[in-house]
Amino acid sequence: MKQKFTLILLVLVVVSGCKERLDEEYRFFGDYDVENGSYKLLVFGSEGTWIDDYPNFYIDDPATLLKMKEQWIFKYRTDIMPCGFGYLVMFVDEDKILAETAINLDCEYIEGWIYFPENYLRDHISSFKRLSERDRAVLWDKYK
Repeated sequence: MKQKFTLILLVLVVVSGCKERLDEEYRFFGDYDVENGSYKLLVFGSEGTWIDDYPNFYIDDPATLLKMKEQWIFKYRTDIMPCGFGYLVMFVDEDKILAETAINLDCEYIEGWIYFPENYLRDHISSFKRLSERDRAVLWDKYK
């Protein structure tokens, strides 16, 4: 009886730790050639947790964007949680938004309840470039 209980408990722990797979993986950066230098990842602070004191920033380094493109391939859902979004993220070229999502770092998800580990953004802090309030407003008006 004790072994059966232990086995059932083990199965429950393993199953509860599994994340639901997406029907198909989601690639935030799509098939764009991020190494050509005409792309930016714009990050606008909203509410909730931000990384250090970076509420508004961008990344335009092609090597970093390539690393992010290879990293930001999403395969799992997360549990539905009552968390807001700390950042609005836009992948843009010179003229338009190519991809957009909102991120919650505390609960580790993006829109659509897709699992997004905090380190997927934090890993690239050395490439963050701050946006002044004026630059933020200009970019927001341009893309939104």
